[in-house]
Amino acid sequence: MSTLATIPQPPAVPLVGNIFDIDPETPLNSFYSLAKEYGEIYKLVFFGRETIIVNSRKLAAEVCDERRFHKSVRKNTLEEVRCLTGDGLFTAYHGEENWGIAHRVLSPAFGPASILGMFDDMYDILSQLVLKWERFGPKHAIDPADDFTRLAFDTIAYCAMSYRLNSFYTEGTNPFVEAMGSFLTEAGSRVRRPGLVQRMMSSTNAKYAEDQRVMLDLAREIVEERKRNPNDRKDLLNAMLNGKDAQTGKSLSDTSIMQQMITFLIAGHETTSGFLSFFMYYVIKYPAVYSRLQAEIDTVLGTEKISREHLSKLPYMVAVMREVMRLKSTILGFAVEAPQDEVIGGRFFVKKETSVFVMACNVHRDPEVWGDDVEEFRPERMLDGKFEALPPKAWMPFGNGQRSCLGRSFVWQEASMAIATLFQRFDFRACDPSYELKIKQTLTIKTQGFKFFAIPRKDRTAALEVPSLSISRKASSGALSLASTASTKLKPMYVLYGSNTGSCEAFAQRVANVAPRYGFGVSIGTLDSVTSKIPTDGPVVIITASFEGEPPDNAGHFVKFIESAGDIRFAGVRYAVFGCGNHDWVHTYQRIPTLVDTTLAAKGAERLVERGEADAGGDRFFESFDEWEEKLWPTLVQAFDAVATASSKAGLGVTVSSPSQRASTLRQQDTGLGTVTVNKLLTKPGANDKHHLEFKLPEGMTYRAGDYLAVLPTNPSSSVKRVLARFNLTADQELSITSATPTTLPVDRPVNVFDLFSGYVELAQPATRKSIEFLIEHAPSDGPTRSALQHLVDDYAVSVLESRVSILAVLEAHPDVDLPLSKFLDMLPAMRVRQYSISSSPLWDPTRVTLTIGVLREAALADSKELFQGVASTYLSGLRKGDRIHIAVRPSTTAFHLPADPATPIVMFASGSGIAPMRGFIQERAAQKAAGREVGPALLFYGCRSPDLDFLYADAELEEWIARGVVDVRPAFSRATDKSEGCKYVQDRVLHDRLDVITAFQRGARLYTCGSSRVAAGIKSVCMRMLQDLEGEALPHNDQSLDDHWAKVMSERYAADIFG
Repeated sequence: MSTLATIPQPPAVPLVGNIFDIDPETPLNSFYSLAKEYGEIYKLVFFGRETIIVNSRKLAAEVCDERRFHKSVRKNTLEEVRCLTGDGLFTAYHGEENWGIAHRVLSPAFGPASILGMFDDMYDILSQLVLKWERFGPKHAIDPADDFTRLAFDTIAYCAMSYRLNSFYTEGTNPFVEAMGSFLTEAGSRVRRPGLVQRMMSSTNAKYAEDQRVMLDLAREIVEERKRNPNDRKDLLNAMLNGKDAQTGKSLSDTSIMQQMITFLIAGHETTSGFLSFFMYYVIKYPAVYSRLQAEIDTVLGTEKISREHLSKLPYMVAVMREVMRLKSTILGFAVEAPQDEVIGGRFFVKKETSVFVMACNVHRDPEVWGDDVEEFRPERMLDGKFEALPPKAWMPFGNGQRSCLGRSFVWQEASMAIATLFQRFDFRACDPSYELKIKQTLTIKTQGFKFFAIPRKDRTAALEVPSLSISRKASSGALSLASTASTKLKPMYVLYGSNTGSCEAFAQRVANVAPRYGFGVSIGTLDSVTSKIPTDGPVVIITASFEGEPPDNAGHFVKFIESAGDIRFAGVRYAVFGCGNHDWVHTYQRIPTLVDTTLAAKGAERLVERGEADAGGDRFFESFDEWEEKLWPTLVQAFDAVATASSKAGLGVTVSSPSQRASTLRQQDTGLGTVTVNKLLTKPGANDKHHLEFKLPEGMTYRAGDYLAVLPTNPSSSVKRVLARFNLTADQELSITSATPTTLPVDRPVNVFDLFSGYVELAQPATRKSIEFLIEHAPSDGPTRSALQHLVDDYAVSVLESRVSILAVLEAHPDVDLPLSKFLDMLPAMRVRQYSISSSPLWDPTRVTLTIGVLREAALADSKELFQGVASTYLSGLRKGDRIHIAVRPSTTAFHLPADPATPIVMFASGSGIAPMRGFIQERAAQKAAGREVGPALLFYGCRSPDLDFLYADAELEEWIARGVVDVRPAFSRATDKSEGCKYVQDRVLHDRLDVITAFQRGARLYTCGSSRVAAGIKSVCMRMLQDLEGEALPHNDQSLDDHWAKVMSERYAADIFG
């Protein structure tokens, strides 16, 4: 800590702190001055609350790292605004559920296709502004802050909510706008007032409440109007009223919808109107800029009405917009905080949960980025690749990361249309040529006192083309369609997309729709539907976007899979990638499409066509896809010998990637058919059975040491026969099942009764209380059965759960319960997969995997005469060489893998079959050592009954690995303690040999535990004792603090796989 630098602070006044250092009317000016005085970082204290201010690009880049910091709404103006907007997009606390729901519901409505679809509606409102200025004439002094507020306010209301406010046809300021300005000014002031003083300001508080009522009344009126007169417009209001979050299944409440609407109305017009006001000021003030801008607009638009295609052909206008946003970003900055203590810049300590305010207006003036002329207005600094070459976080007018402005594309298109149209149709002159810029500040900033004349340009004035009030826009429904073909004439093809806004999904659906014409039967799904195996039997077309350089919500797992695949190769995969992005986000433009493309190619996959790009910030978004698609189909037809047909129809059937009918019906599509190659008993008589099994993996399935193998088992035949006997069925009978709702049972086809009860339902799972209550309804109205069932309900925990009494067992015990077979089936849960830790390493054989399992067979409980059998362990123990079973590799947590550097020491704790992942780790280290690599020490603490009964792998592999110096094994034998240094359990042996564990830990060892919860608790207790030996008095003294300390110390050094 002695090397840390003190963060400077202006001299403070007792109690109130730095309150007098900030101008209450225009705080921005104070922050400019303080930055010049104190430099890149300083702190302020208001009534005991500390805020750190960051002004440099380098420090901003650190605190904008969302792995370390997140947006803060606490103890600042945004928290005051929450009384009106609640957990809206702008004011939600970090992690609030409603923010995620609203963000996912609304993202498609702010996607490139949707924003372009608003073009005509935006022009509708813009034309009203143009008509007003033309009718008022060249001698009317225009207040841009006022008219641009009307423009932006009406635009967001009409485009987002299809609601006409008609601000250009009313006198005075809209009541909402007036109330909003007053409310935001007061919200900013409240942050700097003591609570006691605030409570005494009764008239101010009453006005604050009245302003909120005015704004809520408008939001409520808009919602109620839509409910009275619903329509099918694809606007934000319908998205909120009718949309459901795909991730949680939840919808937004009416209160939340009104809060979101007020958020849109505030943020959507405050920033745009402020920006346009500053734009007019700077351009009018600098004649050379004015001349060049208007010349470019004249060249591109001529006398034509602006169109979508024009927007991407105005590079100088874009440069001017960016430079205006640099000098006068309408948001001053944003606050972040860290969930843990941090050090930034290598020397400034930031305590967790301390508010850090990124002063964007000063970051935009960092001389290390922008040079010594940072205060000069020079659009040229944004031209000729200079903007694209800026370092990260040098330009942040829309905020940062996932909490940045969701509507930035809306704002950019609206402002671009307005600027181009206004400079096409008018010449501008300042009313007061000597005017110097003054700022009016609320939550954002605008010009104050600046006015200009708008003189119509007779040679450039064409008749306005005002669109019809009835505009129809089409957008993707967002529904995911899964389809494939069963026709043998069609080649299999896979279309995978990553999409938040819906644009990439729409492109993917276009490919899928026409695939049969080219001889392909298509399966379509999200990228996250493919996270363990990329198909090799047909082309894989990937269409994805980037969001702030991160994958879309439904592509993150896929990206993680291909990035973390290690030595896994994708040989046999043939693919094509198309990416969507926006070139304004220079440092992350096309990052994810590029990453997917290059990673697949680097790992052996074959690229079929060059990656395509669509730029949502350009005019050729859809055309770019069309051109790429024209290259795609001829390549695919030739590469796969597909037969193109003029017909667009093809028979559709089941998804080709489903490994079997049972797995698909049970929604376990990621499983494949593996083959048993070895099944041997590891234990001797007198010990619980433990088996070693080896499987040949399905083609293309890969794994890492430490991963899981998911197994889809079947019920023991003895259990199935009990069902047949109870319902008077024979094994050769067939059933036909129908269901009005989705089900995991095989429907609308005959199914063998033995197969049904063997593979589709759980028979051994304890009955639920609700199930037993249902059985009571089918029991005789009098007699012992009814009372016996009621006893099970009353004493459920002991008589059912602890005794593991299944529905089948209850029915067998009470044959007079008249339960139809259909009701019995309806009560049974679906057969589920079981996960087992893999006990091998791919360095041993990448095509094979091993399991080490304990077989669960116990004496009957309650009144049942049946042996209680573990469904999956019994199934696995009975497999023979050549049997085929449904399996899938499931990745374990990131922590439960070996360190990337094999020289890192490891310490492992296990008992019984918990040795499984440790065997894989040791096997991998043995292979690395054999290859000549340096491997670190490996220490295994293992508990079992005795060296003669169940010391798994001791007489073969472990003995060999010990001799080669790969591992040091320290056993604990519960029934032969004389052979394990007097230690009975594994934790006893750890405590006995604690000096060796401490030495390994001090050398950077990683620690792993695999076993029952009892074993894990024992290991934790011993390790905490060792921590006390290491740290002594530095450790906390109460249990909760000790647990917190353990979690902190072990967060990056310890991983556990606990079962039972």
